[in-house]
Amino acid sequence: MVSRKIKVLHVDVGGCEGCASLVLRTLPLLLNDFEIHSKYVEDKVSLTDHYDIALVTGSICLNDEEEVSKLREVRNVTDIVVALGSCAAVGGVTLFARGGQEPKPEHRVWQPLGAVIEVDYAVPGCPPAPAAVRTLLGNIVSGKGYFLNVFASAARMRKFSGYDLMDDVVLTGLCVGCGACVLSCPTNALQMIGERPDLIPEKCIRCGTCYVRCPRASQLMVRKFLVKPKVLGGGGSA
Repeated sequence: MVSRKIKVLHVDVGGCEGCASLVLRTLPLLLNDFEIHSKYVEDKVSLTDHYDIALVTGSICLNDEEEVSKLREVRNVTDIVVALGSCAAVGGVTLFARGGQEPKPEHRVWQPLGAVIEVDYAVPGCPPAPAAVRTLLGNIVSGKGYFLNVFASAARMRKFSGYDLMDDVVLTGLCVGCGACVLSCPTNALQMIGERPDLIPEKCIRCGTCYVRCPRASQLMVRKFLVKPKVLGGGGSA
């Protein structure tokens, strides 16, 4: 890795806490190489210090001025921002929230983090796998790895879900029938019929996991955006 530990900030801006729990589950994989700062492991996290990488979980409510302001502060004090989990990356089920619920009924408009700040990497998953987080962070530090291209491109996407997988890959004839999307779906919203995936709409939570796991869909993202992944030190990936 590098001679010093990389400073990683974790901030949660709202959600079910599943992805915040993921960060805690990932800690044993990170502590040798990364210095983790999170409200879940220390009393108070400073947003005036500088951090190398920020892991931000939860989708952002545009009606919550305090959280929007905090998110912008995170962007200002961090070199690289990772939208971790489907709510942060693409909005997930929170996109369909209509407000009127306690404790804050005024909260009506939810968006992925990219609607408020520039996001360098987006990692969908409800929640993502701990090993994927460790691999991504390691690749950001080393500046190498296909992970960087996929998740840097995912940060530019405004929507990807089982519906988009069907439209972009299956119905266009690009599907190779590998079944990776079916295996990755956390709600069993995909099934193989005639050696091709088919969507069960009422089960899809629009987490985007299937889209990123699909080899064809991930190729489409990378080729569409041609993003130069951002790594520590300001350069692009090797």
